[in-house]
Amino acid sequence: MKRTIYAGTYTGKGSEGIYRFSCEDGKLCGVSLFAGIDNPKYLCGFQDGIAALCDFKEGSGISLIGADGRTLDDLRFEDVTSCYITEHEGRLYTANYHAGTFSVLRIDQGRLALEKTILIKEKAGCHQVLFWNDLLLVPCLFLDKVMIYDKDLNDQSEIVFPAGSGPRHGVFSKDGKYLYLVSELSNELFVIRTGSFEIIACLPLLENGERNTKGTAAIRMSIDGKYLYVSTRGKDVISVLSVDKNKVDLIQNASCDGSHPRDFILLDDVLLCANRFSNEVVSFRIGKDGKVEEEIDRIGIPDAVCLMEE
Repeated sequence: MKRTIYAGTYTGKGSEGIYRFSCEDGKLCGVSLFAGIDNPKYLCGFQDGIAALCDFKEGSGISLIGADGRTLDDLRFEDVTSCYITEHEGRLYTANYHAGTFSVLRIDQGRLALEKTILIKEKAGCHQVLFWNDLLLVPCLFLDKVMIYDKDLNDQSEIVFPAGSGPRHGVFSKDGKYLYLVSELSNELFVIRTGSFEIIACLPLLENGERNTKGTAAIRMSIDGKYLYVSTRGKDVISVLSVDKNKVDLIQNASCDGSHPRDFILLDDVLLCANRFSNEVVSFRIGKDGKVEEEIDRIGIPDAVCLMEE
């Protein structure tokens, strides 16, 4: 089946904005500029279009892009660009790494509107917004904490990580009982029991137990919930881990066949990796054992740092 994929980028070194291309059984083709905006470094689907983080001539914020690539609305509400955006129950949530904030936005009659911005701490390194039941979780890399808020955005509690670990991104188990979260600076995977939010396990993501090389980035879970995939820049690898509830084992470190794998996505038995510094998206087959197998194809996209399926 042919899938439509969008790539967010950093502009200024060859990229002009958001790119669109097709993937069919791992074969990549038809790349074209979808929307010409500045630094659309993270994307999410919203209604019938795309919500993209971006920069403007003055300040930063969000652009809503329609299915035809035209801008439906812009909203500038920050001095520097957020690094993460997601949709949840009809609202948009962003995390701002530099400002140490997260924000909540809605759409009123097709127009973006800022509801609230919460300052955690300046330069806290806020990297993601996660949702569990009625709680909202924000990993803060430079605080070595995940901050937890209730549905009304009141500060509730926190998960404290070892100093210098740098919590970045996480995913929940299919039953919601565990949070698997990666640390950017120490290159580890933490297993956290939800509810109590207690760290119950930790293991290195790199070969020979190597830690503290920095650069761990994205984490994704297979559709069946049996495998986790994690990218680490600098080492230029995809780590594959088998998962059985709170038991997680590292089973492979596979080359990303490029440089600086900032983001990747899973499409059934295909993995698409955005290798920023080599200006390509590369596709790989995933075997029945969950491991990353041979490269299938690659396509040129400058400074790609985010991938999203239509």
